Amino acid sequence: MKRLLIPAIMAIAILTSCEKNKEQAENVESKTTTEQVSENHEDHATSGEHGTKDEHASEGVALELDNGKKWKTNAEMLPFINEQEKLLKNYDHAKGDYHALAANLASANDNLVKSCTMTGKSHDVLHVWLNDHLQYINQLKKSTTKEEAEQTIAVLDNSMAKFHTYFE
Repeated sequence: MKRLLIPAIMAIAILTSCEKNKEQAENVESKTTTEQVSENHEDHATSGEHGTKDEHASEGVALELDNGKKWKTNAEMLPFINEQEKLLKNYDHAKGDYHALAANLASANDNLVKSCTMTGKSHDVLHVWLNDHLQYINQLKKSTTKEEAEQTIAVLDNSMAKFHTYFE
């Protein structure tokens, strides 16, 4: 009986250890897309790879129309764009929690990025807009005063308007 007890305990310990390692690996992988893209954007910005605000200099892509027309976005992305607009429109400036707004915008943006199946130049141009938009969401997350948050929310409203200028 003792001979079976020790191997059984060791097997349970190994299985438990494997489960914890799997959980830790999943936690590392679940780092939000917003944070990943934002970190990449910050890396580019600090390395001087960005030219003007609306230019993705490392790829030579600018925020521009498609021969005078709006770029088409895939239908799977639109609910997350609409969600962000709704969050901004319905935000109660008098009583609202801007940190909660930032978290909700980041979540919608994560889903937006995950739903993107665009390719080619339309995808590249979308990421020019998206990189700036992510910066604004992160700026809202880091806001320490209501006034600072209100200014960033106004910038986010303009960012959504800019999306509709270049994309349909």
